[in-house]
Amino acid sequence: MLSVELRSATEILALLRERKLGSLELLEILLKRVEQLNPGLNAVVAMDIERARRDARAADHLPRDQHGPLHGMPMTIKDAWEVVGMPATCGMPELAQHWPEQDADAVARLRAAGAVVFGKTNVPLGAADGQSYNPVYGVSRNPWNPERTPGGSSGGAAAAVAAGFTPLELGSDIGGSIRIPAHFCGIYGHKTSYGVVPMRGHIPPPPGSLTAPLLGIGGPLARSAADLELALDILAAPAAPDRTAWSVRIPPSRHERLDEFRVALWADQKGYSVDRACVEAMHLYAEDLRGAGVQVDDEARPDIDVAATDDLYVAMLFRIVTAGMPEPILALIEQAAADMRADARSYPARIARAVRTSYAEFCAQREQQQRLCRAWRRFFERYDVILCPIAPTVAFPHDHSGSGPGHVAQYSRTVTVDGRPCPYMNVLQWPGLATVVNLPATAIPTGKRIDGLPMGVQVIGPYLEDRTTLRFAQLAEQALGGFIPAPSVVRPSA
Repeated sequence: MLSVELRSATEILALLRERKLGSLELLEILLKRVEQLNPGLNAVVAMDIERARRDARAADHLPRDQHGPLHGMPMTIKDAWEVVGMPATCGMPELAQHWPEQDADAVARLRAAGAVVFGKTNVPLGAADGQSYNPVYGVSRNPWNPERTPGGSSGGAAAAVAAGFTPLELGSDIGGSIRIPAHFCGIYGHKTSYGVVPMRGHIPPPPGSLTAPLLGIGGPLARSAADLELALDILAAPAAPDRTAWSVRIPPSRHERLDEFRVALWADQKGYSVDRACVEAMHLYAEDLRGAGVQVDDEARPDIDVAATDDLYVAMLFRIVTAGMPEPILALIEQAAADMRADARSYPARIARAVRTSYAEFCAQREQQQRLCRAWRRFFERYDVILCPIAPTVAFPHDHSGSGPGHVAQYSRTVTVDGRPCPYMNVLQWPGLATVVNLPATAIPTGKRIDGLPMGVQVIGPYLEDRTTLRFAQLAEQALGGFIPAPSVVRPSA
């Protein structure tokens, strides 16, 4: 049996409820583990230990009838969310001394449910990279191989969950930022349907902003699929101003038996980068599902133009993430494309066009987005979930090369796919399929290894039917197995 630090949040909460483990006792176990292993990973980058100890002591003395669903469970939070008692930097030097006076709404919901928040986890600069490193806190490393990235932007979060520093994490995702780190670190992550989790108090946008960006969502990372649904039940809520009249009720899963799910497999696609080893691993996972009685269709696809989908996603994403950037930065983004003599379909050229999108053009993109949403809706009349890659490869080596503002530094980087370099930013392609149409997507570990590194898959489902992808992940975990810790973080059970 795994040591308590590596068990699921659901198992740990049962120990807390049964008083086989105290909240303060568990907190001290986790703090000791962070002290021992975090220097080599740099996943946890800020802590509020004394408040956490006070909260844990209070939890240990709270009457049972006042226990919430996360009663007494210590956890960490991605450093893109505002948490009272710790800086909220999002990796940006100008926010190194930003100490919020109010928890982000999602964080407040976790605390109200009984969570004991003790630390923050690392992100890339501005939460805008597939690797987690920044000038404030430095480089985070993957528990499976410290020479590899844990991903981004929830890279510190995924590494912390995988290493046993925290049973549960609150991440966020607009470019695969939950799913890619979950895939790279061998854990579970859930990109919620857009609008399900309140985003006030998330950076970006800048501190104090009241408008949630389009496409961006908050969601959990954990060591089991059941933990993801536990967190979703707590996090799902309207934004505060809407609660007068609105509520969130996520419908039950379409099915309760694994063999009842109508499953499609989309393992590769012309123009979308994915290594052959990853494709083979996905087909092997599909065979595992078939062995568990699931019918998997290798040919089914939504009736969409995938190249146009990618273009729409890049156009919307970079109009959203560059909104509010000062004019000199926008000019530098345009100049970078001109200096590179970038092809019209290259990232530099597409991003340069995106930053100058007019309101009329953006409205036309929103209309295109809605038509794409309807195409996916028709697909989910015939299928319940579709399995897709998350990234072109498993966790890749650290690469901090390049210079320039925004994403310009990433233009010169590459990722090796089938022995050949491909654009670094192709890491956005597969996550973008779900993001641009606001769909839920659950990242699950397949149990397959490539070069000793974990391989994950995203399970995309119908809009607002998050429980369908989560239940599929839970049933697949029960049938095929789930989280396996990296050898470097395992110790004998106490």
